[in-house]
Amino acid sequence: MKVTDVRCVVVPREKLPAPSAAMDLVIVRVLTDEGIEGNCFAWGGTHGGATAQLIDALVKPQVVGEDPRYTERLWQKMRWRDRFGGHLPRYLYGPVDVALWDISAKAANVPLYRYLGAHDDKILAYASSGYFPHPEQYAEDALKAKERGYRAYKLHPPSMVERGDAFLRDIEACRAVRRAVGDGMVLMSDPVAAYDLPQAVRVGRALEQLDFLWLEEPLWDQHIEAYVELARTLDIAICGTEWGGDGLSGLAATAEYIVRHAVDIVRSDVSWKGGVTGLKKTAALAEAFGLRCEVHMTLYAMLDLANLHVACAIPNCRYLELCAGGGCGFGLVEPPEIDRAGYVHAPRRPGLGVEIDWPAIDALR
Repeated sequence: MKVTDVRCVVVPREKLPAPSAAMDLVIVRVLTDEGIEGNCFAWGGTHGGATAQLIDALVKPQVVGEDPRYTERLWQKMRWRDRFGGHLPRYLYGPVDVALWDISAKAANVPLYRYLGAHDDKILAYASSGYFPHPEQYAEDALKAKERGYRAYKLHPPSMVERGDAFLRDIEACRAVRRAVGDGMVLMSDPVAAYDLPQAVRVGRALEQLDFLWLEEPLWDQHIEAYVELARTLDIAICGTEWGGDGLSGLAATAEYIVRHAVDIVRSDVSWKGGVTGLKKTAALAEAFGLRCEVHMTLYAMLDLANLHVACAIPNCRYLELCAGGGCGFGLVEPPEIDRAGYVHAPRRPGLGVEIDWPAIDALR
């Protein structure tokens, strides 16, 4: 089997439902001479057309004519191309790699997570909030998530958008959520690298009293010394390595964080860390040090679905992150959803196991 073409379809962000409307959506199609097609969504940034052009010019030549089942070899080719002159945004490689794995699992006639070597058929999900200006709005959002069946909830508190003294309202928002949902719900907070070290320590101490599970990426990614000090100072788990990294996979940066004891939980996904191949490598690296690798949300349904498959195939992921209010399912006939017990079940059909909603996409492209 050979790859014959890589094509992209672009949907402008102005036509997408929130929260996916922050960026253009690019649908990647990898075609083969045996009629098996692999698909994935990709971040389009503020100009999805440019993303599609980069995939066509720099990624497509690395895979056309190759056997799509040689995923490791093609992953290395794409990485090599990035090193020698490509300098592509990291989110271009992941979707193509996912599409190749989709083809491989379809050719084997098994769901992707089983093709990878299944660990579970389902995984707990947590509801991930958007930004709200007032603490009580987070409490209301968390209660709605709890009513839907979620057993865990993560805040993106005011500092996600604001700065200065907003970290104080972050603490109030976390307190409001804990009061609203009670002691039985697992809680996390992700200020999206908004704090300096003293602010992070102050917030972390408050979250320890509120029995939060983790504090995620409180500092700027490059400030590894500050992360080392923060992890040494606080008892709450520090979750990081979501964004910072060495281009394609972030493996070298993640290894540095681990050996320096800068994080307690590693973060990865199929979009920013080089697809299924990159996420599996990150998870194995974390496992070797006895750490969890928690998979982060991408805002696009097919990427989150690929995250689900990998999460069900590795032993050190506890949760799948999903949009608290929904809205991230555009483009799929059956997007990932939780059951009443808070679990997301992996699809049982071959490959990624879902159908793209082409009528909905064609109406907006």
